[in-house]
Amino acid sequence: MAANGTNADRMAPPSDDGPVGDVSPALPDEVSVTLWLRGSAPDVAAERQDRITARVEAFGEAGVETTVREWPRRVSDPTTDRQRAAVAAFDRYRAVAGVNGVRLDPFFECRTNPDGTRTISFPVACLSLERDGNLTGLYPCYVDGDHAAIEDGLDAIETGAAENIR
Repeated sequence: MAANGTNADRMAPPSDDGPVGDVSPALPDEVSVTLWLRGSAPDVAAERQDRITARVEAFGEAGVETTVREWPRRVSDPTTDRQRAAVAAFDRYRAVAGVNGVRLDPFFECRTNPDGTRTISFPVACLSLERDGNLTGLYPCYVDGDHAAIEDGLDAIETGAAENIR
């Protein structure tokens, strides 16, 4: 996948369009899952968001602590709680990713503006995992040069191997 691809290129195809069946997540009890969704998603991406949300909700019904949050498409000057929360999440993801050799681009984009402020663009969907308050999983991203799609993270939750940041 090229770093300069379109948003459609950044959206990996769904691994399964079928209904969400019974799930038995193998995550330890102290791991929580947060799904971030962009509110202004194109129709195709919104359909994908619905499939991802259904799987996360199934994990919640199976006992995993889950949260679904919304972030904007882009933030330059955060003025609302929603924008500030999105920027805080990005800053945290970037800090942890940088220390662990994980790459967030092209899924997240951050550029410095001429006035010194920055503009952050957010992906249509993002899945994060925390254990005891520490970020331990993030999708989408690149880990050791390998693309980790959200669907990979969802599948890995079922096997207990979703914590891809160590």
